[in-house]
Amino acid sequence: MTPPLPLVARGGGGTLAGSLWLPDGPARALVLMHPGSGPSDRDNDAFFPPVRGALLAAGAAVASYDKRGVGGSEGSWLTTAIPDQADDAAAGLRVARTALGAAGGGIGGAAVPTVLFGHSQGGWVVLEAASRADVAGVVTSSGPAVTPGDQERFSTATAVRRAGWADADEALAVFDGLMALAERGAAYDEARAWSGVSERRDVLDRLAALGAFVPGSREVWELATLLVGHDPQDALRRLRVPLLAVFGDDDGVVPVERSVAALRGLVPPRLLDVAVLAGGDHRLQSVDGRFVPGYPDVVVDFVRRVAGAP
Repeated sequence: MTPPLPLVARGGGGTLAGSLWLPDGPARALVLMHPGSGPSDRDNDAFFPPVRGALLAAGAAVASYDKRGVGGSEGSWLTTAIPDQADDAAAGLRVARTALGAAGGGIGGAAVPTVLFGHSQGGWVVLEAASRADVAGVVTSSGPAVTPGDQERFSTATAVRRAGWADADEALAVFDGLMALAERGAAYDEARAWSGVSERRDVLDRLAALGAFVPGSREVWELATLLVGHDPQDALRRLRVPLLAVFGDDDGVVPVERSVAALRGLVPPRLLDVAVLAGGDHRLQSVDGRFVPGYPDVVVDFVRRVAGAP
């Protein structure tokens, strides 16, 4: 396989470092992959490479970037809201298109259709980015169609109930109060004082140990206030290109049924494809750590279709 070409784009936090992978023959499409939450790099840990490999085998070029402050990118992911990430994705796409054109582009050197792909938090990002760039389609992979605050409530409730907590309702009421503070933009000192009340502190410590999103520092709290109130509904209403939304039916992180209902209520049926894959978790994997049947094939088929490729 040809080594990837280095990409350098200018984002809101400084330079963004990425890569462009080229298929063996002329590219039939360009897919920009945006990673999920936290300090994610251009590989989104180990999640992107096998999806990227399937796209390359199907004749698509693939680009992705390290998030701000990760790998070779400047800035800080801890101060980057979802609209800011969408701006970064759009800036990265412009550079990737130019690099693909310099490398020969598509068949006969022609420009090729572009598809945005976002996993998890990246799903919110690419929906926003779709209105900032000329694209042929969008893929959200385990991308919630609810706010991050509601997604975190669902994720925490699922974890607590699976753990069999006897005081589940009381614990979830405390977590809901924490999310409500973040949603109204409460200052860190206020949140710290609220969380420091003994009965709340005990519950929040137990939730954090279970893996719930309980901000423990000023910078993480301030990130939470940037993220949790983001509502994808406006981006979904503005969407004018085909959208593929892929979920696993065993995803304990994303409220799949609520997300599907929101998508069907906001996106015209002619633009929407929804795939809920049996046995898939948040990474579309089964208990053995392998992708469930149908993934990433459904992504490849969608890219082929919107690119007009056989």
